[in-house]
Amino acid sequence: MIWWLRAHAAVACVVTLVACLVVAPMLATSSIPTLALFGGTTGSIPVPLVLPVLPVCVLLYAMSRTPRTTDVTAVRNVPRLRAAALALAGAATVAIALLEAVVIDFPLGFAVARNVLGYLGLGLLVQRCAEPRYGPVTVAAVPVLCGLIGLGPGGSPYFWMWPAHPSGSPLAATAALLLFGSGLAAAATRRK
Repeated sequence: MIWWLRAHAAVACVVTLVACLVVAPMLATSSIPTLALFGGTTGSIPVPLVLPVLPVCVLLYAMSRTPRTTDVTAVRNVPRLRAAALALAGAATVAIALLEAVVIDFPLGFAVARNVLGYLGLGLLVQRCAEPRYGPVTVAAVPVLCGLIGLGPGGSPYFWMWPAHPSGSPLAATAALLLFGSGLAAAATRRK
């Protein structure tokens, strides 16, 4: 088990995830200006909503960095073990967001956790359908694409742009949970 944790860079995953959740409240008032490609208006996306891209890319890279042949020849069910580790990371993210909401009254905490779950689910689905190396690239491209084509009139996000919705958005939470659940289900099955 220790070898599995080292091979999948568990320490790096934990450090980047915790760093993201610790730095997010410090950058709560910062935002990234965006220019809508089709609308011609400018808007902005809060930095804490884009910040989860980094730990998700590290998680996706770490969980897919071992050769597939080691997964196939392993005695344990490695895909289920990987999915369990990712589910634990998601649960820890939600727990830390809840702690931040209660202790320091950070209003974007749940949105950061939602985006971690949504980006992770999307990356896992892409890794399952395509090659594992495309998962982090897709996750990194989502905020850029959402910033270019996802802002409507007045800089408000369209309904499908779940990463930029505010913390209390049930539509964004549903989309992120569906992506996360689908991604975990895809990650828990063996590839042939």
